[in-house]
Amino acid sequence: MKLHKKSLLVIIVLIGISALLIWAFLGGRKELAREQEREQPVKAPSRVSILDGESVVTLSRTEEIKSGIAVATLQPVSHQEELKAYGTVMELRDLFDLHNSYVAAMEQVEKATASLDASQMEYERLKPLHENNRNISDKTFQAAEAAWRSNEADAHAAQEALHTINAAVRQRWGSVVARWLVEKSPVFNRLRQQQDVLIQTTLPPDTHLASAPQTAMVQTADSKLVSAKLVSLSPHTAPRIQGMGFFYVASIQPGLLPGMNVIVYLQTGPRYQGVVVPDPAVVWRQGKAWVYVQKGTGQFVRREISTETPVKDGWFVLKGTTASDRIVVKGLQLLMSEESRSQIQVGD
Repeated sequence: MKLHKKSLLVIIVLIGISALLIWAFLGGRKELAREQEREQPVKAPSRVSILDGESVVTLSRTEEIKSGIAVATLQPVSHQEELKAYGTVMELRDLFDLHNSYVAAMEQVEKATASLDASQMEYERLKPLHENNRNISDKTFQAAEAAWRSNEADAHAAQEALHTINAAVRQRWGSVVARWLVEKSPVFNRLRQQQDVLIQTTLPPDTHLASAPQTAMVQTADSKLVSAKLVSLSPHTAPRIQGMGFFYVASIQPGLLPGMNVIVYLQTGPRYQGVVVPDPAVVWRQGKAWVYVQKGTGQFVRREISTETPVKDGWFVLKGTTASDRIVVKGLQLLMSEESRSQIQVGD
């Protein structure tokens, strides 16, 4: 009987100990769960929603002001269709060498002409003296005539050398540039002083223009657009392109240096109505250009635009935006980060 009571007591003690262990284990699990909940980051509510199939970022007025978001209204503009050509900023050392040779040849012509005038005057002075009773010796008269004939030959040779240099300039650079050398043109002086550059512009193969536009837009290596003025038809083509060529002159820029290849836009086609999207309004994502359009109070929609037609300070756009659209021109990074954060939360 006593053995039975002892066994019963042991069982009760074991049950009590087990109950305590179970209670402690469950309590520890609950405390761990509460600790994990406290350690989890608090997710901010998403500001991105889908409206009419478009991703919309919604901000309060306070958030707009704090983030420095500014918008501008697009205005309608007319833009002429452009032909994309290929340009090379010319290295002009050869032209400057020809100019130096031309100057030296011109000096030689002037010297030869002065000597010819002097010897001719002396010959004409002595000739009547020799003819009238030979008041001067034959030797003196013959020496004067020889000097005159020699100077005449020198003047002729100097003129031929000058014409040869001028012909070389015309053949390589065209008649307009050749005339610059003769007339000491201010345009040529700006090229020599490295204030302007000369750009050979070549049309795509099988493209022909009856005449080149008087002005063109040159896209520099740093994507700036610079206005250029027509000089003349180029007397030769670019070997790699084999298209019709023209010379344009433009002011020198950091991204427009001799030897550089550039894109030249020639306005040759019909005019279209569209808008100009300013450069600060464009963000790049996944290799595409986007703008944020204000759709309503505090609502901003991201839309893709084309950058095929660059213009000064932006891009001419036919689709994606319209006149009277209000687009974000400052504070775009907040809108981009909100979209990115929304995608991360969806992924979680």
